[in-house]
Amino acid sequence: MKFFRADRLFHHKKNNFFLFLILATVSNLLSGCSDSVTVQNEGPGNERPQFSDDWIIPKEEVLDGGPGLDGIPSIDNPVFGNISSESLRFLKDDRLITGIRIGDEVRGYPHQILDWHEVVNDQIGGDYFAITYCPLTGTDIALKREAGMEFGVSGLIFRNNLILYDRTFYSRYSQMQIRGVNGPMSGTQLETFPVIQTSWQVWKKMYPDSKILLPNTSFSFGYSGFLYGEDYLSGNSATVFPIKHQDNRLERKVRGIGIIEGVAQEDANVTFFPISNFGEGINLINHSTHRIEAVITGSTDKNFAVAFQRVLPDGKVLELTAVQGSLPVIMTDQEGNKWDLFGFAVGGPRKGKHLTPVLSYTGYWFAWADFFPGLSIYE
Repeated sequence: MKFFRADRLFHHKKNNFFLFLILATVSNLLSGCSDSVTVQNEGPGNERPQFSDDWIIPKEEVLDGGPGLDGIPSIDNPVFGNISSESLRFLKDDRLITGIRIGDEVRGYPHQILDWHEVVNDQIGGDYFAITYCPLTGTDIALKREAGMEFGVSGLIFRNNLILYDRTFYSRYSQMQIRGVNGPMSGTQLETFPVIQTSWQVWKKMYPDSKILLPNTSFSFGYSGFLYGEDYLSGNSATVFPIKHQDNRLERKVRGIGIIEGVAQEDANVTFFPISNFGEGINLINHSTHRIEAVITGSTDKNFAVAFQRVLPDGKVLELTAVQGSLPVIMTDQEGNKWDLFGFAVGGPRKGKHLTPVLSYTGYWFAWADFFPGLSIYE
């Protein structure tokens, strides 16, 4: 199977990218984008991958984002360094970072780099995964992948959200639905690793020994700036593409974690927890439904929220309380275990064990409301 290399497709010129993105966006909005998915994205040398024309999401809502297949290049050979690395001096304390822990390895992926690439194909030991980030919806999800399978950016958008593709089956995937929506893998729900989203300032203090994705990508992007402008990150600012399901209960760019029961499809039972509601310090919420017994732990000033099952595999129901001033430890229980942000027991009789993640991720309110109309807001 031939893999397409993004560095052959992209012209290393960010000004050309901006111009192309703006022109394509204007063209899409003027035309209504009704025929956007009939445009076949091209590979190197004008090769045409054989993509299916059958979608399980509304085809008329699949829009051409502009850059084309791999026009936003994935990072397939990531390079990592220490937090003190000189090449990371461009990172700003208030900008966000996505973090993952697999075993004892902790890695961080700054959004200032992810903005420009959206996908990092990575592995830790024998675990293969792709860090996926959509700067338009603010959502970051780590997808499990098989060895030799790579994800890339399709160039298509569904409800402002990233549509991925894989270079093995040439299927396309909705990031926020976490499933194949086109091609041989259509309808397949993907497995994930839990990630956290917080600020660079907080991350540095919590995980000073972690490995950080470096901007050693061979692309001359403006990693120190804002791809869609600084205003895009705030308040009720505009979106790049239209919103189908407007919901004005919260401002568009309010960040929060959504808890999904069952499959992440439009009629799923979803509850949204705004990070701004958690307050100072570490606070937790016990959230019970007919399907899950979850604990959602978050902090407004530390700028994060995470969710896990309170029921252990052996049936034990944990009685969890928040721990203050001991990050990355955030909870303790009736057995004396200490649990960190990734749900690992770092002290106590269950040390080394980990909590089962709840299907959840962090993103902007407008995107959650658009993908899951009728969702609840936890007050």
